[in-house]
Amino acid sequence: MNQLEINSRFRTRPATGVERFAGEVISRLAPGGDLKVTEHLPPSAIGGMRGHLWEQFQLPRAMTGNGVLFSPCNTGPLAVSQQLVVIHDAAVWDQPEGFSSSFRNLYRQLLPRLAKRCSAVATVSEFSRSRLAQFLGLPEERIVTLGNAVSDAFTPLSDSKAEGMRFLTVGSLDPRKNTSTLIQAWIGLKKEGRLPDDATLDIIGGANTTTFAAVDQVEDPAIRWLGRVDDDELIEHYRNATAFVFPSLYEGFGLPPLEAMACGCPVLLSNAASLPEVGGEAFDPAEPDSSGAAIYFDPHSQTAIENAITGFLEFGDDQRTRLASNAIARSKLFSWDAVANRTRDALCAIA
Repeated sequence: MNQLEINSRFRTRPATGVERFAGEVISRLAPGGDLKVTEHLPPSAIGGMRGHLWEQFQLPRAMTGNGVLFSPCNTGPLAVSQQLVVIHDAAVWDQPEGFSSSFRNLYRQLLPRLAKRCSAVATVSEFSRSRLAQFLGLPEERIVTLGNAVSDAFTPLSDSKAEGMRFLTVGSLDPRKNTSTLIQAWIGLKKEGRLPDDATLDIIGGANTTTFAAVDQVEDPAIRWLGRVDDDELIEHYRNATAFVFPSLYEGFGLPPLEAMACGCPVLLSNAASLPEVGGEAFDPAEPDSSGAAIYFDPHSQTAIENAITGFLEFGDDQRTRLASNAIARSKLFSWDAVANRTRDALCAIA
């Protein structure tokens, strides 16, 4: 393969985990080789149905006709068979309440047809591979697991952390992120006097005002709504947090906990979906040689979340230091270069 064409529709959208994946992988596909890379973008930031129409009809016409198409963000044109499409999760089937009926129906119709039409299909975790095989009607061995990683900018803080007991969570406020249960747990702990006086819960992410109207009205000095932040701010929040709490019910991979680990932030992590693939072995505070990098909890249980937080608060400095050190070591097992190499292998197998 010497001609790679890229479906870069994602560059016209705000950056979430899917768009981060695409940008990081694409930046590593061409350098140092004889591969000619051509990116195809919509003429403007078009979204919704107009974006799909561009992808289905205009993108195929713009291609040279003899290249392999890489569609890294869930969808691609049905007219192009010589294509690798990356479908990041099966959420439209597994978590349908998180999507509008029009979005859900479109993806449920499009993705199985696209998967059967394309030369190759990939995803980002073994969990997603298993779930997608069922809904796409493909054997698991037809789906390549590429993995995921974080930018080199996510590194630990060399100086001491900011003062105060700051717990952090990151994610858009849709139902599967389960932020409401975390907030209920936090408020419950505060009412029972089980939190330090200076403890705060910092929430980063955009709000879904329809689904989370009640949550948005929670006003408490121990809860800080920080909204969307850029990467530099996000990294500083990870570095200065006492611990990161991620109560998500469903992730195709789950970048935020890996980002927190890379920044040396201890992680309290949901045991659902793909997240144990990210966190790895559970940390055992009673075992001096424990290599575990996360404290796990059942995200469906408010009590379990509360116990994870209070259990962490009982850790001594040595236990917290070991957990943070293990988290950094765990994060180094995930590499964008490795993801790009697996992607390149999958593309070359098409040509």
